[in-house]
Amino acid sequence: MHLRMVSLLLSTSPDHNYNAALRLYGPPAMFQDDLKLPAKPCNAITETNNETLRRLSHDLTGINNVELSAIDGYRMFRHAGGDCPSWGYCLEAARVEGSEEVLILFRKDEEIHEERFLDWLPLSSFYTVKQALFYDVAYAGLSEEAVQEILELFRDVFEFAMKTEWSYEKRIEFYHSFPFEELPTRESVIAFRRTLFSCPAFDGFEWTFPEIEE
Repeated sequence: MHLRMVSLLLSTSPDHNYNAALRLYGPPAMFQDDLKLPAKPCNAITETNNETLRRLSHDLTGINNVELSAIDGYRMFRHAGGDCPSWGYCLEAARVEGSEEVLILFRKDEEIHEERFLDWLPLSSFYTVKQALFYDVAYAGLSEEAVQEILELFRDVFEFAMKTEWSYEKRIEFYHSFPFEELPTRESVIAFRRTLFSCPAFDGFEWTFPEIEE
């Protein structure tokens, strides 16, 4: 199964203290009471850093060739049980050993005064963008271009994660802290690159910062 990814940022100010950058170099104890992170799912095979990097690279090639869609692969609609229906980001997939069940690491779109939600959930409770339209559910969220730019950013992040051997916990902390809601356009995602990759957590790794087209 190929997952594909999604969107990014807004302010170009280098002084903006984004949660993602702070989390990457702040002392873990600072955040222990604030973050509710999902444990590694039992009896499930999750992706390695190398597998995530290869998936992102593969999907971005397909997206650039107009063979795949960023939003149809990395944005999904959830409507299960008594939960409020919601759009969100599908970040990774895991297969449960000894079964056909697939789990999705889902980051729900944030609402005002709502706690940030990140958890492993069964794929069967999700609709893709195309499937949601079939059920008369209109798409809500970032554009194809913005989601694609986020995937480009995530690919670079996981190149670093692979070389520095990020743990499962580090990956989950990154996904939880990433400021999706503050990155509404492709231009804002590009602007966020310098903020993110200039933080001390990425010292020693060479990055390029594409210019924002006027």
